[in-house]
Amino acid sequence: MIREVVGETWRLFLARFWRTLLIIAVLLAPLELGVTLLDPDFSSVEQGWWVWVGATAAMTVVAFPWAFGAIVHDVAAGDRPLLEGYRRTGGRLPDLIASTVVTTVGILLGLVALVVPGLVLLARWGLVVPLIVLEGADWRRALARSNALVRGQTRPVMAIFVLLTGLAFGVALIPVLIGYVVLENVLGAWLATLAIDVMMVSFYAFAPFVLYRRLTS
Repeated sequence: MIREVVGETWRLFLARFWRTLLIIAVLLAPLELGVTLLDPDFSSVEQGWWVWVGATAAMTVVAFPWAFGAIVHDVAAGDRPLLEGYRRTGGRLPDLIASTVVTTVGILLGLVALVVPGLVLLARWGLVVPLIVLEGADWRRALARSNALVRGQTRPVMAIFVLLTGLAFGVALIPVLIGYVVLENVLGAWLATLAIDVMMVSFYAFAPFVLYRRLTS
């Protein structure tokens, strides 16, 4: 299962790279640029560090869930207008946001505690976005159903997400090095961050979609 899911996720990534890049960039590129310009030491804004933290938190709980949902919808529905995924998942955004807050807090607490509990929760809740976007489940039902679907396959799913996380950072390494080492400016930091975003959003949208099809068929 591990090899098949990772392989199919990689093939989806390659086949849909440019389309996925554009979908992600439409939303995240201007937001990441704004966050990059908000240096925590920005002297013209009182409490500038908190402005940066607030902007980053808003992106994490709003923009990223919407991007995940749009990519899942796009790959499930086939090639449609580029921004159709955002339009079709806009109504599911409250559930995507709620699920992101709950899963992020739970996984982080699990990782801080003993690492393994956090990875278990990452696996058990791995199908939440496809369940919300493709089945119209609310966030509570999506969490419960994802947990039920993955139960019995927890270790393979954990391994899939760990492998894909390593692969994502490996592929993003070159643009990150170019951004931070070669360019060494705001543009470089922005490009490096955007490269990481594209890899993580792509893999963490495609892999759950592939697992969803396998575990619900």
